[in-house]
Amino acid sequence: MDDEFKVPPKPWTGASIKALRDEIVRGGEEVPGLSYQTVYVWYSRVLLDVVDRLGRIDYVGIIGEQPEISFRVKTVDTLRDKLIRQDSTPLYRIHDIIGARVTASMTLQQQNDLVQAIASLFPKHQISDMREHPHSGYRAVHVIAGLPRGIFAEIQIRTLPQDAWANCYEAIADRYGREIRYGEYPDSPKGRELVQAIQGTSDGIRSLELLDSEQEIAVGDILDNVTKMMRHLTEYYHAPNPQELEKIIKIANNTGSLMLKLGGEHGRNGDPVQPEDR
Repeated sequence: MDDEFKVPPKPWTGASIKALRDEIVRGGEEVPGLSYQTVYVWYSRVLLDVVDRLGRIDYVGIIGEQPEISFRVKTVDTLRDKLIRQDSTPLYRIHDIIGARVTASMTLQQQNDLVQAIASLFPKHQISDMREHPHSGYRAVHVIAGLPRGIFAEIQIRTLPQDAWANCYEAIADRYGREIRYGEYPDSPKGRELVQAIQGTSDGIRSLELLDSEQEIAVGDILDNVTKMMRHLTEYYHAPNPQELEKIIKIANNTGSLMLKLGGEHGRNGDPVQPEDR
């Protein structure tokens, strides 16, 4: 395999990219000699090589199926949010301006194997495992690839339940504010209750996914149903009906409790399965 990345020369100078960063934070998208559209197109060219490398993996041999692979370059609006939060980070050092996501029906061990296969594509990389220590309930494994010219790409590897949960939480964040992704809660009591319930569902998913291979066969249908439930919740928040909010909270609470209970019962056959500490 040719390990040489095709990274074209940057279309900016140190001064112009710093000026653009400051302008984006202020709400703009362009400074003399450089626009975010130019930066976006340049990153899109780099992303093509990242996606090409992901296509070389023998997914069937590792996880038994072809995964769903998606990819994108950050829009200026989502980049602005991150630049404001990371107020001292240069624009080109943001890890996920270009990103890809690999999602599949797989066990945690298969997820580990897939992470290693993806990481091996990039001589310089860092693995961020958020399954044991989630971010506001978010669980996945990220490979941060260091590319030539000092830039990065982020590849997210998720199981189907992890992905369904993340998409649901993202939809709720669109409704109640993206701050819930960073440890904050909505001002409204019902919004806070909903966020806490969905975070509890993440603990339940983790409890079941921790079961060993034989036990996972027994709970596979449960995880499938949980995945479907999270997808239904996502659809609900794309077209919200406030009268259904109480029902949604109840379903999320009951599902989270049931998964934790089932995970604990199966865990008695070996080591106890405990919900993650927050």
